[in-house]
Amino acid sequence: MIGITVAMHKSEKRENGFELINDFIDSLYKYCKRKFMLYLFDNQSDEDYSVPNYLNINYEYIENQLLRGLELVGNDGIMKAIKDGCDIIIHMNDDNLVNETINDFVDIIRNHKHNKVSLYAPLTNKPLSVKSNTYGLKPGKGLVEVTNVKGGAGVLNGPVLAFTKDFYEKFKLPSGKLWHPRHPWGGGEGYLRRRITPHGGRFFIIKDCWLFHHKIGGWRQLPNAFPNKNEGKKKTKNNIRRKRITKR
Repeated sequence: MIGITVAMHKSEKRENGFELINDFIDSLYKYCKRKFMLYLFDNQSDEDYSVPNYLNINYEYIENQLLRGLELVGNDGIMKAIKDGCDIIIHMNDDNLVNETINDFVDIIRNHKHNKVSLYAPLTNKPLSVKSNTYGLKPGKGLVEVTNVKGGAGVLNGPVLAFTKDFYEKFKLPSGKLWHPRHPWGGGEGYLRRRITPHGGRFFIIKDCWLFHHKIGGWRQLPNAFPNKNEGKKKTKNNIRRKRITKR
């Protein structure tokens, strides 16, 4: 079974939040033919959300999104998916639309010989994986490995990332989380790359899958949307000194 983790949000800065998630869910149920469970986290929307009447939706309302941001509710979904016996986990944003190629995406990951140590991303209309447009990658057949691409261009990032249960078990943190709490609002992909590559982690783009990404943020524009960037860091003298300098 596939576990799909999604964080959603509606507010004055993201008034179409419910429309986005409903469109995503509609596309998922229309096109995904593999057995899945959707782990849906409502990240402090300003109105009550009517959850679609499907049995395979695990819904949770987050009262204060600043506590866990985007990536950390993803951790919650990942751990729920593992507990429920999912063998593939797809970490997605709510402003995506899937199509029939999502089935190829899942099948290729499930059968890939390196799936115990690999992170995967599809192609999209807006660069979400390794600035894929700059490589001239187009929907087609096969995988492109970017493990050894230097710099930020080699980081699989953003709205769709997928991996197997074996990948999670190998690279999870001692806390059981995959995403580090230091990066609740994004940027954790680069940290994950640096953390797992020395231990055999690999990264692939799957050209057989092409998804549409609206790329609508909004919740990042809310007052105090970014909690303390030093969360998860030890309070060393250097950190304290930098804070004091900033205040002056």
